[in-house]
Amino acid sequence: MELTFGMLSFSLYQAMGQGRKAGILFSRGVSLGLARQTPRLKIELYALMDFYVEIFYDRFTEDPVFLQAFQNMDGLDPYLQQVNIEDSIGL
Repeated sequence: MELTFGMLSFSLYQAMGQGRKAGILFSRGVSLGLARQTPRLKIELYALMDFYVEIFYDRFTEDPVFLQAFQNMDGLDPYLQQVNIEDSIGL
């Protein structure tokens, strides 16, 4: 079954395999230009429909390791310090 953009829900996305999730994320997701790092991982944030997806990359090989989707706004906390509201409102 071909998945249309309007049919994609968080629960349907969560039920998919990692490869399918990645394909949908790269074709329909929006990079928010925000990233964070751990000693071994680089994590990039995307918006997809009404939820967010983080892509975890190995910092040394740059290979994607896994995806993590979330709806709870608390998941955005690690990225908030990177957002400069003054740039957004022209100050």
